[in-house]
Amino acid sequence: MSYRELVFTVPAEIAEPLGDALLEVGALSVTVEDDAAGGYDENPLYGEPGLSPEVQAWDRSSVTALFNPEIDNSDAVNFIPELLASLKEAGFNLPAPEEKIVEEQDWVRLTQSQFAPIQIGERIWVVPSWHEEPTDPNAICLAVDPGLAFGTGSHPTTHLCLLWLEKNTQLQNKSLLDYGCGSGILAIAAAKLGCNPVVGTDIDPQAMVAAHSNAEINHTVIRFVLPNEDAVELATETKYDIVMANILANPLQVLAPALVNKMRSGGKIVLSGVLARQAEEVIATYSQWLTLAVWQESEGWVCLHGTLPENGDTASLIDKNTDASVPAQKKTLKLILLSLFFILLIAFGEHLSRNSLLPTLATRVDGSSPAIATSAFSLLQKFDEQLCRALGCVNRSVSDFAAWKITSVTLSPENAREGFKNGLNQSTLQVEIQNRLAISVLFPNLEIVLTDAEELEIKTIQFSPQEWLPSIWQESHRGFLKQGAPSGGIFRSELPISLPQNAAGYRVRIFYPEK
Repeated sequence: MSYRELVFTVPAEIAEPLGDALLEVGALSVTVEDDAAGGYDENPLYGEPGLSPEVQAWDRSSVTALFNPEIDNSDAVNFIPELLASLKEAGFNLPAPEEKIVEEQDWVRLTQSQFAPIQIGERIWVVPSWHEEPTDPNAICLAVDPGLAFGTGSHPTTHLCLLWLEKNTQLQNKSLLDYGCGSGILAIAAAKLGCNPVVGTDIDPQAMVAAHSNAEINHTVIRFVLPNEDAVELATETKYDIVMANILANPLQVLAPALVNKMRSGGKIVLSGVLARQAEEVIATYSQWLTLAVWQESEGWVCLHGTLPENGDTASLIDKNTDASVPAQKKTLKLILLSLFFILLIAFGEHLSRNSLLPTLATRVDGSSPAIATSAFSLLQKFDEQLCRALGCVNRSVSDFAAWKITSVTLSPENAREGFKNGLNQSTLQVEIQNRLAISVLFPNLEIVLTDAEELEIKTIQFSPQEWLPSIWQESHRGFLKQGAPSGGIFRSELPISLPQNAAGYRVRIFYPEK
């Protein structure tokens, strides 16, 4: 049996409604493709969650409809003229389409032939269910079929993550979180390499279905949870030895606080889905917590990894010095007295240049500063308060970029349910920032940079403190422009944003305008 294909070349705005009309008149299937695919004027479409292209078609689209002559008599001489007449009544005035005859084939076998086993590194193999497993006794086989979710091992980003897992020889009984797990291939590989427990999460419910199925096929025990399940695996207090995320550069930056928060002290993080040109920006985003580095690069994509610094363990030091002699104790006492003496000197010196010295010595309130530094600065502040009561002081808030931390940011389209069908593309930027310093700091400006699918800047929007701070907060803090933000203060704001039609990504930063 043979099928009949009819190919219509139409402008982008009618591609989708024409496809619907063809299905209504009896087409078995409809496919929309770029008419210039493979040519110099090919026009690829890109999108990220929450920022999809408004028109899901190309400037000139090929709409291909498949018909079965045994069902619809599409081999009749007058079939095309009657079809064009029906489409004209529906509002489509079209020229005669191109015709192709498609012979009957074993479509399942043809599709399967495109997916052969993939070897990754020395031991890992991704083997579709219809292929024989390799005979190598050391092979670690992952049975994953192409399906509902991203992740078959063929893409460089997935390949790099699997290679990282294989090269890491210390995975036994290490806990691992696969953030944005897709098909679950990375979680499955981690479990087979010795990680335990292994948890996967993804915002797509279909991905959860595919991941559960793949885990069962591979005889692995993995817990897959949606972010909105309030599962203990994603609770704030639950930490992991390894956090792995193979998504995209923009979400990796927005999710940075959440991903780092899931790491144990001394734990490792592995990030993929980052183009080589985006690496420095992602590394800079994570630099406030840990040092990221490029582990390996493949076909223009990079895999980044890093380790969360361990907290000092004073208990172990005490155990080692249980038998310390009396002279050692005297040395410790002298060191303490000497430290106090220097603190006094700093305090008096600070009184003479306090408005520049205090910001320099200020510690952070988020726990990232050493405990001894925090205690010393707290003592310095108390001395400063006493001196100011006795001698008088002029307080001046400072502008310090390093004081601020963007704890969360989301750009949510207000008309997401309508799929951006109206022309305004109104969205809401939800941002939360915190003053991490142990002193008051002047409020900064906010800037959002909208980018297209090529990561090129298309629009920059800036907000002054008067524009982004909630009006209720401003009314209750009349002198906020001079007094600044209090230590540890967290500020949340929702700002309306009008998105350009070609917006596909965004970046948010804070800055102080040049004086």
